[in-house]
Amino acid sequence: MGGVMPSEGYDHDSRGCLAGVLAEPPATTGYRVRYRVLPRAARYRIGTVLLMALAPALAGALLLHVLWPTHWADHGSGQGRLMPPADSVTLVSVALLELFLLVNVIAVAHAVWVARDPVPVLPERGAGLAFLVTYVPGKERLSTVRATLEGAVRMRHPGPLDVWLLDESDDPEARMLCAELGVHHFTRLGVPEWNRTAGPHEAGTRHGNYNAWLAKHGDAYDFFASVDTGHVPLPGFLERMTGYFRDPDIAFVVGPPEPGPDSPAGTGADGSARFPFHALLQRAGNRYGAPVFAGTGRVMRVAALRRAGGFHDSAAGDLASGFEIHRRRNPLTGRHWRSVHTPDVPVAGKGPSVPAYVLTQRLRRSRGAYGALSRQYGRALFRVPPGRLIGYTLTLLRRPVAVVTCLFGALSCLLAVAHAQMRVWAVCALVATALPPALEWCRTRLRERGRSTARERSRTVRPVQEAEPALAAATTASSPVAGN
Repeated sequence: MGGVMPSEGYDHDSRGCLAGVLAEPPATTGYRVRYRVLPRAARYRIGTVLLMALAPALAGALLLHVLWPTHWADHGSGQGRLMPPADSVTLVSVALLELFLLVNVIAVAHAVWVARDPVPVLPERGAGLAFLVTYVPGKERLSTVRATLEGAVRMRHPGPLDVWLLDESDDPEARMLCAELGVHHFTRLGVPEWNRTAGPHEAGTRHGNYNAWLAKHGDAYDFFASVDTGHVPLPGFLERMTGYFRDPDIAFVVGPPEPGPDSPAGTGADGSARFPFHALLQRAGNRYGAPVFAGTGRVMRVAALRRAGGFHDSAAGDLASGFEIHRRRNPLTGRHWRSVHTPDVPVAGKGPSVPAYVLTQRLRRSRGAYGALSRQYGRALFRVPPGRLIGYTLTLLRRPVAVVTCLFGALSCLLAVAHAQMRVWAVCALVATALPPALEWCRTRLRERGRSTARERSRTVRPVQEAEPALAAATTASSPVAGN
């Protein structure tokens, strides 16, 4: 078949139920999501306390050691006029790097202390749900889309469930695939108001594709779900993710990435870099009801997304959309919208198959995080509870701080060139530091050129085709909405 299927010999079933066994919620009125402390944290409580106390203390002691006046370089006569200023700049750079390290250690120690997992419950019956799969011909293989759709039609859900393919260019082969599998096909091609140069309906973007579907069909559903490209939802995906929506204040539920044992080397490294974020920071977000909208699989309440204005126009649209939801209140209860991060991984797949895509994705999300911070942080400062604001602050600053760290590292290497004994090593380190950003800049330029081409193609007006007979029959028999 050529698609991405669950790996043989890999225990996806146990990975898909890490939060515990599904059970009926307590027989009380006003259900609220319950949480439990991580088992290892409860078992090693004393060790956790020692970690929280010793790790920041050691990082602070290292910072004091660097800044202690007796450890500064002492230049005598004959060293030149440039050496003292160069050493002073190097000292400031190292001090800032150690300060970033101290903040990082404090954040991790705090996350270890407050991290918790939700207690899973069975989903409520009767809720209408749509599973959305996006497709851009030329960027994603149709065989990968087929594998995702075939996994989606096997999912279990105690209510109306429709699977949709959101086709960016109205590909005939994609329509044939939808008719074969009995899923719905949607395209915004040829609709000018859904193909703008910027904004929520920007052409050639995922958030524009989602928002177009939301405008046309969103009112017919209570929730919608999706997974990242290259992943296949397992049959229990919706069962593990939708029970938390019994709590009326839950806006979305997200799960961690799980590339699997056969991921390429580049994506495996990316998974290692994301491990502290999903294993600690997201679980700590459960303490404040504000895990960010990031993960391989997610389920969203349509009403909450509509209140936030749909998916936002941002390089990291998911992050910006989640931030906007968290700073708003549920009009039915008057409380802030909350979210849940579950450790369950009811999906299988390899993730991005090209390491260059992983690097480009990191750069895009870094730009998006900074943009979301600058545009939304001020508006959320006095409207978001302090706990969830701290979590978003750490999340938003994580990648910009990493960029600043690299810049200070490059500056230190540049200053080290002034030392004759360190000149060769400093030049090598400087080149190694500057080369990856240069490559990423080139990849970004190529990607922007491809997006411009996609926008021009999307603005070409074409008549929308009629739904296939097989799809129309399936829609009439079992769907709460019409086909296209």
